[in-house]
Amino acid sequence: MSEMEDRLRAALSARAELVQPEHLAPLTPVVDARPRWRSPWVLLATAAVVLLVLGVVFEGLGRYPRSDDVAPKPDVPQVELPRDIGRDWEPDEASSKARLDLDGDGVEEKVEFLAEQTEEHDGRIRLQTVVSGTGEEAYGIADLGSTIGTTALEPVDADADGDQELVLLHELDPDVVGGLYAPAIFDLRDGLLVQAVVEDPDLLLRGTVAVPGSATDHYDLVRAHEFWMEDGPLFSSRSVDAFARGNMTLLRPERYVVDVYEWRLDDNGILHAGDASCRVMVPEGQAPCGSGAEEGFLPYISTVATETFGIGEGADFREGYRFSARLEAVADPSLVVEGDDGRTVRYDDFQVADPKVSTVQPMGVDGASLFVTSASDPSYVAVLAQDGDQLLELQAVGEIQLLNEGDVRTWLTPNGSVVTVTAQEDGSWTAWTWQVVRSGMTALPWGTVCFDDVDDPSTARRC
Repeated sequence: MSEMEDRLRAALSARAELVQPEHLAPLTPVVDARPRWRSPWVLLATAAVVLLVLGVVFEGLGRYPRSDDVAPKPDVPQVELPRDIGRDWEPDEASSKARLDLDGDGVEEKVEFLAEQTEEHDGRIRLQTVVSGTGEEAYGIADLGSTIGTTALEPVDADADGDQELVLLHELDPDVVGGLYAPAIFDLRDGLLVQAVVEDPDLLLRGTVAVPGSATDHYDLVRAHEFWMEDGPLFSSRSVDAFARGNMTLLRPERYVVDVYEWRLDDNGILHAGDASCRVMVPEGQAPCGSGAEEGFLPYISTVATETFGIGEGADFREGYRFSARLEAVADPSLVVEGDDGRTVRYDDFQVADPKVSTVQPMGVDGASLFVTSASDPSYVAVLAQDGDQLLELQAVGEIQLLNEGDVRTWLTPNGSVVTVTAQEDGSWTAWTWQVVRSGMTALPWGTVCFDDVDDPSTARRC
């Protein structure tokens, strides 16, 4: 507004200097006339001019700046500048200082983390350092979910300008199995450590995220997320397929295909994800799609634990809870289990006269557990588990039954997994693995396979 006022004042002064005394003499004789201002039409016209002038003035005032010019546009992320708070906070004992080159001058700055004191240790963190290039203090504020043990991750150069951005780990949801995290990235801007805003935060995570609408009574489907740094650039990945999660178990295979994104920090402090590329996550790291690495995945179902004992026989179980088991027969078969802790339990409620007990113990059961089939009835399958001083048959709950006939086949693998496959209309089979829950056993989907001969699990292959 000062510039407009100066220009107006200068114009009026110049015009005033042109006016001389002779210019003030009347040009015509004075005559009586009705003053124009007495006319209502003149009054209305004058008021309109005044309002127009006022509108121009207020418009000019509003241009520095107008509210609709500076208001954030919908759905556009906005960077928030940190407040200068927390100078009196103290460093957390478990935290460690970060060292990185924030200003790109080749000298590393040392960033200190001061913790806001709260009862739950969930306060904010002040980041502060002295910039080597200017000798001036720089600070920022972080809210990471916890003030305990703040430690910087590997720095990035997401804007490719030669300096480094500070990366801290933000815990988003501690209740998720394995945790759910995101990187909090701070860039040095005009003496402030400003946290970058992520344009699409759902793609920049570490952990598992549930697929909307996939939850059942016993499991849900999740996608696996990860992020990492590669000599400056920042990358993230999200699995193409979703995996079953239930009963503190995640059925994620060793090899799976992911979409990978490279992130770029723009001049406004916004992190943008690039176009997705394809990679395969393998135990050794990563491999490009099309290299054959993705062909290695197959649910671990192709082998069967075949060794069993029948009536009059027994076996020792030395993994986990240590016990011995034997099948006796007086009138009906009876399974006797003697634990190394001195407890003896029995089971007498077999539905077949010739049970066979596998010498491999099913996984995921505290105490004794046994996998039982029949010498004469191939459809019979039962899983017994110890509950205090008794053995009980675990009942199947959920989507499928524990059977071994027709379109449903069940067996035990050498590592103790109880596996069931169910036939699909296209000739493929959905593989399930059983988990113990409070109400019995439930099956979690494991993947899709095909068989050359379903009666021979070793013929399992990718479809």
